[in-house]
Amino acid sequence: MLQQWKDVLIDSGAQFSDDTLVSFDDTNKTNNTLQQGDVMCDLSQVGIIRVTGDDATDFLQNQLTNDINLVTESKGQLSAWCNPKGRTIATFIIHKRQDAYYLTLSKDLMGYVLKRLSMYVMRSKVVLEDVTESLVHFGFAGSPATLECLSSANDWKLNSENYSSVIDGNVSIIKIPSPAGENASSRYEVIGELEDATRLWNSLRAYAQPVNSDTWSYLNIASGLPVVSADSQEAWIPQMLNLQIIDGVSFKKGCFPGQEIVARLKYLGKNKRRAFRLELDTDTLPTVGELIVAEGESAEAGKVLNAALNPEGKVEVLAVLKIAMADKPLSLGDVTGPSAKVLELPFSVDEE
Repeated sequence: MLQQWKDVLIDSGAQFSDDTLVSFDDTNKTNNTLQQGDVMCDLSQVGIIRVTGDDATDFLQNQLTNDINLVTESKGQLSAWCNPKGRTIATFIIHKRQDAYYLTLSKDLMGYVLKRLSMYVMRSKVVLEDVTESLVHFGFAGSPATLECLSSANDWKLNSENYSSVIDGNVSIIKIPSPAGENASSRYEVIGELEDATRLWNSLRAYAQPVNSDTWSYLNIASGLPVVSADSQEAWIPQMLNLQIIDGVSFKKGCFPGQEIVARLKYLGKNKRRAFRLELDTDTLPTVGELIVAEGESAEAGKVLNAALNPEGKVEVLAVLKIAMADKPLSLGDVTGPSAKVLELPFSVDEE
């Protein structure tokens, strides 16, 4: 984390343990804050890869699940990188600024992904860089009224389309999927250089309460946005993460690692697992990969992918479940563990 950015956060009330942001003042009651209004949070725990060079577009097109040719300075996308067996190594949110692509991913995958991706560069004119520590990255969730005020004051042409992007100086503002509901806040991520990012952070503070990143993790779950981490890499194919439903896979773009297996499931098979949003009757966070079991079944029903506390203080998770078991009584770990209730996702799912 840039020391200057850390100073900005401290001025905003941040409490740190080394370089880890723990909370803001005594307002780590982020559950209540989320219910009461707009929030903003530092996302320095998210990794950022910058991809540049004459062959950057072709290189990413040959590696990722989505069509990178559709990414412009005003339109980003969700994508993933798979191994040859079609298992998802990492999920990315991608945007473009000044002829460079920026890929955000779970920070604990940075070393692995950069090393493996670099093996495919060979003679291509492509540069892959870890720019996590040199750029500022934060999130903002705001009401429609707040966003209208901000758009007017800053001449932003924000729209409701997911992954649409606006450039303000040397930062990008990217629309991120949001939870459902008439009064649900819209979410944006801000990524860019220190000076302009600090200006935006200070401007947004007039509207929003700074919170720690756990709140953003909950909003990802409520939005149905899966995040693959080191503990879940290469566990599931994209369809099991709902990526084909939320525009993270293009079946028209051509080859990518694992494409044959991913396409075969779409056209010749039937998906037997997918990501569900669950509420657990506990306030103790499960680990990634922890089992979900179904009453009366000897085999596991699924595994936890992402977990966070919701505004009521209960744990919510995205879990990859066997579709055939999802309507049975579910619990965490074993049948004596906390019960699990299936919640709605903010998009429709066709089980066929």
